[in-house]
Order: sequence, then C-alpha cells, then structure tokens
Amino acid sequence: MKLIQKLIKNRKSIFGISGVIGVLFLSFFLYLLGQVNSAFETPTEFIPTRIYSNVTRIAAPLARGSVEQKLKALGYNTKAAENGISFTLHSPEYPDYLLPPDHPTLTLKDKLITLRFDGESPDSRLSGIVSGGAEINDIYLEPEFVATLSSEKSQIREVLKFDEFPKAIPDAVMAAEDNRFYDHFGIDPRGFLRAVFVNLKTLSFSQGGSTITQQLVKNLMERRNRNLFMKINELFLAPVLEFKYTKQQIFERYLNEVFLGQIGAYEVRGFAEGAKYFFGKKVNDLNSGEIALLVGLIKGPAFYSPYKHYERAVIRQRYVLQRMLETGKINDSEFKKALGHPIRLSQAPQAGNRAPYFVDYVKAELVRLLKDRFEEDEIPELGFQVYTTLDLGMNQIAQESLQKGLDGIENRLGIKGIFELQGAVAAVDQSSGEIRTLIGGRNYSQSTFNRVLNMKRQAGSTFKPIVYATAFRQIKDSNGNAFTPAYPIQDEKWRWKYNSKQPAWSPSNYEGERLGWISLKTALTRSINTTSARIAKRVGLAEIAETARVIGLESTVPEVPSVALGSLELSPIETLRAYMTFANHGSSDTPMVIKSILNPDGSDFFRNEYRPKPRLDPGIADMMTYLLQGVFEDGTARSAGALGFDRPAAGKTGTTNDYRDAWFVGYTPQLTALVWVGLDQGIMDTSKVKKKIHLTGAVAALPIWIELMKRSLQYEPELPFPESEHLVEMRLDIRSGQKAESSCPESQVVLEKVIAGREPEKSTCLSDFPKDID
Repeated sequence: MKLIQKLIKNRKSIFGISGVIGVLFLSFFLYLLGQVNSAFETPTEFIPTRIYSNVTRIAAPLARGSVEQKLKALGYNTKAAENGISFTLHSPEYPDYLLPPDHPTLTLKDKLITLRFDGESPDSRLSGIVSGGAEINDIYLEPEFVATLSSEKSQIREVLKFDEFPKAIPDAVMAAEDNRFYDHFGIDPRGFLRAVFVNLKTLSFSQGGSTITQQLVKNLMERRNRNLFMKINELFLAPVLEFKYTKQQIFERYLNEVFLGQIGAYEVRGFAEGAKYFFGKKVNDLNSGEIALLVGLIKGPAFYSPYKHYERAVIRQRYVLQRMLETGKINDSEFKKALGHPIRLSQAPQAGNRAPYFVDYVKAELVRLLKDRFEEDEIPELGFQVYTTLDLGMNQIAQESLQKGLDGIENRLGIKGIFELQGAVAAVDQSSGEIRTLIGGRNYSQSTFNRVLNMKRQAGSTFKPIVYATAFRQIKDSNGNAFTPAYPIQDEKWRWKYNSKQPAWSPSNYEGERLGWISLKTALTRSINTTSARIAKRVGLAEIAETARVIGLESTVPEVPSVALGSLELSPIETLRAYMTFANHGSSDTPMVIKSILNPDGSDFFRNEYRPKPRLDPGIADMMTYLLQGVFEDGTARSAGALGFDRPAAGKTGTTNDYRDAWFVGYTPQLTALVWVGLDQGIMDTSKVKKKIHLTGAVAALPIWIELMKRSLQYEPELPFPESEHLVEMRLDIRSGQKAESSCPESQVVLEKVIAGREPEKSTCLSDFPKDID
C-alpha cells in the first residue's frame, strides 16, 4: 500500500515537472515565434528616395574615352563594331520631358546603336551615330544614379519577388550553399554536425554549415558574430521560421537579404543590389558567369571582393559553377559557356554619394518644396525618384580643377601645411537656369560646410558691374550727359563726404596707380576703385541698392560709399544669379537643381519648369556683357589667353581689401560659372611665411575658372556672343562720351556701342575734358 502511494506521489511530481517543462518549452517557442514574426514581417526596408543626374547628350566630337566611361557607368554592354562600338539603348525609365521635345532617343529604346570614331585611342573623336542604317545627330543616355538620401532606419535595398529572379540565381545558391534546402526543416543535420566537429577541434568557430534558412535567421536577427551559442540559437529559430513560412517565402527573403559587400558605410545586400553595384545591370540581365561570381561572394564578401581580390573571386566563381554542374543545375556545355563569359565589372562603386555638395542643395530644395506636406525626416522614406540638373562629368571636372588650383596656390606661396585654402565652384546654364555643378568646398569628408550656399563674404570688385548697370538704368548724370562706354571719368585721388558725423571717405586703387581721365569702359574692365566710387556718387547709393534687388540679390545692400567697391557680403549663389541675369539678356529666376520628382510608381509628383522673369532692361544687360568682354581683352582677366583660354567670354575679377577673398565670375554664351578662393579662419598671420601673400581674383580664382571652362566646354563649339538688337554703334566724343559732332577730328572720336533708344542726345566736340562734377 505504501509502495502504491509512493508511486502515485512520484507520478504527480513527474507530471508536475513535465508540465512545467512543457509550459517553458511553449513559452520559449512562442518567444521564438514572436522574434521570427517581428524580424520577418516587420518591414525592415523601405523604398528610398534616390537622386539622379541629368540625362547625358552623346554627340560629335566627344572623345571615345569619355563616351566609353559613361556607357560603362550606366551598365551598357558594348561590342566592337566597324570603326567604333555598338550597344543596345536601354529603355528609358525616366520622364520623357527630360529630353528635348520629340527627340529621336524616345524611338530608339532597345535598338542597336553604333558609335563611329576616327580612331581607337581614348582621345579619338566621335564622328557619327547610326541606328537602323540611319545617321543620327545625337542621342541621350539615361540619368545616372548619384545618391540615396540617408535615414536612421535599416539598410535600403531593391526588393524583388521570388519569380522576378532568374532561375539560375536560386539554383546557384542551392548548389553552393544548401543543396538540400527543399528536403530539410531548416537544419541540415549532416552539415551542422560537421561544422560543430571542426569548430570544436580548431576552437575557431569559423566553419560554416548553415542552411539557407539559418543564414537568413542570422541576417534577420542581425547576429553575425560566429560562436557556438549563436549557432545553437539558430538551431531553434530556423525550424520556427520553417514552421511559420513556406520554402519560397524563405528563399525570396534570403535572395533579398544576403550580404554581398560593403561600400563605405553602405551594405550591398540582395542580388538586385549586387547586380547593380558590381555589374551596373538589372538582375535579369546577368549572365551565368556573373551570377556565379555574385553567389561566390556569400562565402566571404570582403575576402572574395572582385575589386580587391580578383583572382580569389574567379576561383570562387568556378567553384560555384562546378557545384552547379555536379548537382545537375547546368550541363557540361552550359558550364563551359559560363566559364567563357568575360567578367566586366562596373566602375568600382564609391563610398557615399558622388556629388555631396550638390546633393546637399537638392536636400535643402526638397525640404523647401515639401515642407507643407512632409516632415524633413520623412523625405528619405518616400520612395521618390528625384531627377536633377547635375552634370556628373562637369562636377568631377570642377572638383579636380578646384583641388589642382588650391594646391598650386599653396605651393607657389609656400603656405602648404601652414594654411589651408578653401574654395567654391558653381556653374549654371543661364538660358535654362539649371545648375550643372556645385562644389561647396575642397573636401567634403573634411568639411561639409557648403560655401556656395551658406557662406557670405565680401564681394569685392565682382559687385562693380551692378554699380555700372545702375548708371545705364539712370541713362544720364546730373548734367544731362548720357552714360556710355566712352563716358569720361577721372582716376585721381578724391574724398567723398557722405555723412556729416563721419570723416570723409577716400577710395584708393589696388596698385596705387592713377590713370587720369579714362573711359567708363576702361574703368570697369581694369577695375579702377576711384572711378567706381565716382559713378556710385553720381547715381546714388539707394539706386545701387535697388538695382541689386532687381537683379536678384537677396542680401541687404548697405547705403555706404564703400559698397561701390564691394564691401558688402554676398553668398556665391547670389553673385552667380546676378551674372546669369547679365548673361541671359536681363532675364533670370532662382537657379534650379531639381527638374522632376516621381512617385514610387513612376507617376509625376512634381515637375519643375524654369520661367525666367525680366529683371533688367535687355539693352542694359547686353551692354554689361559687351563691357565685361573687355575684362578678357584688356582688363584684369587678360592673362586668360596665356593660360590657353581663347573663347569669347565676359566676366569680372574680385579681390577684397585684406586679400582674404579672391573671386572670378564669368560666362560664355553657353555657361556661367563662379569661383571663390579664400580662408575660412580669417586673415592670414603672414609672419609664418616668407613671401608676401596676396589672394587676388586674377591670380587665385581666374586660373581655376579657366580650367573648369576649358575642360567643360572642350567638345562644345566656340560660339561668339550674338549681336544684340538692343545695341547700336555710334561715333562718340572721347572728351564727353556724347555723340561726336561731324566736324570732330577722328583722333577725338571713338566708335562705340550704345543702348538703342537711349542714345546720347547731345552732340559735342570738346576742347578739353569737362570739369569733374563730384
């Protein structure tokens, strides 16, 4: 009886313990299920907002090297053709309106294009474009991916459905990683025991053996440290994942999650992203050799990186193909064909975005445009496709030109390693208002401060054209004499008493020289300070401020005499806008960087159209272009010819009193560009260097501007400025600047341009220069 009672008691204990164990196991199972559900079903990625460049025009006489580089960057597979190369034009996945209306590129998608060159070297020139036997003047290539807006959330990747992957990818993955995937329940006992045995024997925990399901668990749970505990944890999670989801769901997620490499802080994950980053292709365009190389990266993305360890990558690729052959995924002829595929990697991806200062401007514009609908931190997650005005080639040229120029100045002045100069470059197509390049500093990784947008510095003599434009707006001085290019001004020392409570102000010239009586044209082209101040006094400080406002400056212009010499502080983008107004015959608007924003489904969200407004009389704007051409001919930029620049151009140097800032702003008929060179920290302590340090516009900024323009426009025709219908020629008396009397001697007459409808009314032939009215 006692024995029976004892057995009953023990049985109750056993049942109690079993119940506790059961409850614990059920709790653990539910916990694991919760973990899996959270990791698998909670969205860990979102469709990102991505930024793209402008379309690229391909036309004669582009260099073969630059064309081939662009095609490679866009993932084109080119083949040798008679006297050139051929390729199939990608289907445009961008808005048609990024192209000129009715351009033939729209009808050439998926068609074979042949580019003919006059030689085989990278410097040989494009001589013709052919498609379907017909000659074409030009074609446009699609926008290039530039950057993805950053977010605090998880990694961004393109996600595909299982059926959207080519069958060769899951076949190759199974052959190399887990050929029994469809036969096990998440764990392959044979592979696991082999891995445990080797790990315990070597104490390295480096042996694999994980199934596809286990690898996915590791990725989803963000556990990449290889140790025995983590391996054991995968044992529990993997079967739970298989219990909850189908094999296809697991495999689909794996193909989108698998880690294939690192680019800076960005992880390349999933085969869609891998195809793009390593080959510049869409996943369905990969050949079997490329697929095998990508699958080979799973084993060790850094160790087998084709960019760093090409031979290792090829050995691993061949292993994958061999496994596919052994497991019946491919036959012998397919194996040999895959081995024969040449490996053509896309250009090695760069860490971070490719135009960081430009992208910063795009971000700022997105915030401005979307502020009424979205918070700033939401923008990266909206899935927008943002098409911009960026010319990636020109942007690279601008960065290189700036770096080369700053290095040269530092070496020449002997300040390398003592002071670090900074710089900024921006260029805009004045007719379309599209900013082509924007470089806000010397090195973005060292300084993210965008000097083009956020810096304000003394404008120096770059402001003087606004003073002279004010004169032409007023038409006449207080004596009724019309302002013309021949209008005489005296370059002599003088004093301006503008405030009874302040001492008189006396302007001085940069080099201390005095030229006596000179024309208004000479005064501007040679950037004479005393004469600029005289013009300012005659037209009025309030009127100068009004001209600045009309032309597009947003900064307040102080009504003090020194403003005539550019003592006010402006941002580079403001100064650029003023000069693009001159360049575009008096019309402009805020220059733009965003052309179009598409929703994730490809529909239009926003379309930007540049609508320049008349700001300055076109006759006055064209007169300023005429005068500023003289800066290159006989003014402060006359050294441009010696530097190899001989295109028609107009522009102005700028130098501040303390030599802290050097400027050049100029334009051709196609492009307006600005360069600033200076110091962030203030005035130099020149006791640290032997040489006298002067940063002038002509010496520091102009050479960078010339390098930028020469390289950016090297394949563009050398266009002259068009003859303006708003300017007419007139014989002027050099002693009055007015219409010369018919009897006036030729030695006293100059043939000059004047603004139509504002011609001088007076006719003179003075025996001497008039008495100064200042």
